[in-house]
Amino acid sequence: MKNKRLLESLSFIDEKYIKEAEPKMKTSTLFSTKILGQVACLVIVIALSLYLFIPFSTTGPNLTAYTDSEYFPLIETISDFRYKPSPYKNNFQMIMASVDDIFGGLKAGTNMDGDLGFDDMINGAPGSSSPDMEGSAPGDGADGGSGNGNYVEVTDNQVEGVVEADIIKMTDKYIFRLGKGTLRVYSIAKEDTKKVADINIPKMSDEGNSVKYLTNLEMYLSNDGNTLTVIKRYNDSNYKSKVGIISIDVSNIEDIKIKCEISIDGSYSSSRMVGGKLLLISEYFFDSYKVEYDKPETYVPTLTKNGERECIKFEDIIYPDKIGNTRYSVVTLLDENTLDVLGANALLNFNGTIYVSENNVYVAREYTERIDLSDDHIAYYSMTKSDIAILNYAGDALENKGFITVEGSIKDQYSMDEKDGHLRVVTSTKDYGFSSVQDENDEISSIIGEKFESASLTVFKLDGCEKIAEVKDFAPEGEEAVSVRFDGDNAYVCTAIIVTFTDPVYFFDLSDYSNITYTDTGVIDGFSSSLIQLGDGFLLGIGQEDWQTNKIDIYEERDGDVVSVDKYFFEGEYSTEYKSYLVNRDKDMFGFGVTYLYNKDTGNYDHMYILLAFNGYEIIEVAKVEMYFEDGDASRVRAVIVDDYLYITDDTQIKVAALNNQSDE
Repeated sequence: MKNKRLLESLSFIDEKYIKEAEPKMKTSTLFSTKILGQVACLVIVIALSLYLFIPFSTTGPNLTAYTDSEYFPLIETISDFRYKPSPYKNNFQMIMASVDDIFGGLKAGTNMDGDLGFDDMINGAPGSSSPDMEGSAPGDGADGGSGNGNYVEVTDNQVEGVVEADIIKMTDKYIFRLGKGTLRVYSIAKEDTKKVADINIPKMSDEGNSVKYLTNLEMYLSNDGNTLTVIKRYNDSNYKSKVGIISIDVSNIEDIKIKCEISIDGSYSSSRMVGGKLLLISEYFFDSYKVEYDKPETYVPTLTKNGERECIKFEDIIYPDKIGNTRYSVVTLLDENTLDVLGANALLNFNGTIYVSENNVYVAREYTERIDLSDDHIAYYSMTKSDIAILNYAGDALENKGFITVEGSIKDQYSMDEKDGHLRVVTSTKDYGFSSVQDENDEISSIIGEKFESASLTVFKLDGCEKIAEVKDFAPEGEEAVSVRFDGDNAYVCTAIIVTFTDPVYFFDLSDYSNITYTDTGVIDGFSSSLIQLGDGFLLGIGQEDWQTNKIDIYEERDGDVVSVDKYFFEGEYSTEYKSYLVNRDKDMFGFGVTYLYNKDTGNYDHMYILLAFNGYEIIEVAKVEMYFEDGDASRVRAVIVDDYLYITDDTQIKVAALNNQSDE
């Protein structure tokens, strides 16, 4: 009993003390909570301060592990491209700038390529040398010993002796015509013309199952008609884009054999055949965020032959000090007969117009240069520029000859021309200003200054890459150069505002660079997308009169003026690919395909091939042959004239028309 009372007493005492202590415990808990809250606030303030005010890093990643690489200077440039330092010192500045943006503040922009122009060129040494080559250029008239006959040039090449690839080539006995994955060979026999061979183009050894290459086949034919060089775009087994070159022995049409092949990373851009040398220009892209600097193949183009893959050497890579993209133009010089690589240069960030003269390859890149007019970058001036890299291929390898810079953009290969050690360039110039205005209420508004567009002609001396002459902004304001042709000491330029169909054509006399003179047609209707020299001072333009009507226009430079001699109008759709036109200057004839031409009698749309002649006074319609163009694609149509017969081919058929009675056989 005593023990029980003792336990009850102890229990009572515990409860009593607990109740007495409760206020003190509550006070202690509140105090602890307050302390914790203050600590949490302090932590938040410290963290926020660290986030807002700790300076951003101003240095890129550490690259010391790669200093021994031959590509280290290139690695640094790629790293600079990948690493984009913030224009702000810390997050606080960045947030305030964003707020300022929302409420009408201004923030400086960047140019279209993300660089400031071509301040410096990394000049590589020439490619590896090789023994002197033998062989002659296609079409040089040398005798061949093949049953296929001698090569006859049918492509209207920009530069005489610099042969361009095409989907049609010819000897004096056969017409070779590339289709989509096939080669068809036709006899040249007037009404008795027939197909004598139908050959599937062989696959590359590493080719996958892709069929994307089929419309990108082009070819060359050797002078003796024995060797066909086919260039194709394809995807390998890993679905990577490749350019394949196959040398095929076609001396026996019934038993063709592959002589050799080579593949190059990237996609096909252009090519030329000169004096037994094949110049191949391709484009290669790499993902800068998948680069592994210790693996050059992840950022350097490679060549593959006989299963062996090799990166282009660093000394053969050309690039500006600041790059705006990760695309190369790769120029590869090969022996026509063996496909041995004589030299290769990779030009990073050069992805513009390509022009090839009898000695040099010109590769351009376009960018926007910005000039700040105030320290706070609220006002600036912007202009379009083009850098042109020059590679000489006259020797046994490629040799870097430097670069030139010209104001404006270059439309196509016909906008450049080399003559007697000078490069002449026609550009479309574009510039504009940007500024801000503060009114009496301290409100800031932005103003885009008046945009200015025109066209200019510039002449450079190649020895020293020095600009020696310029005709600046000769076109009416707002117009651009839509087509250009150089002809010796003369140049023709068509400018236009496309949407308004106004078409002055300019004639330049370039015989004296210290006194360049020019005249023009004045404003006439339409514009010409291509200009073609016919000889005897006549120029043919093909283009549009208005939205519904196309035109052929003949111009002549006469007594200091450029005049339109005659016009031929037609409807339908025509190809703007220059190589699809038939240009026969011996007969002053011009041919082209037209698709979706409405036939009022049948109510259907026809496909036609039209052949025109110019007799010095007027345009005459010589032949109009109805065709079925596969896929309605006029750019795939080719035609040649042999002995007063017109041979018209597309990817699947050939038609022959006698020109003396204009009948369709």
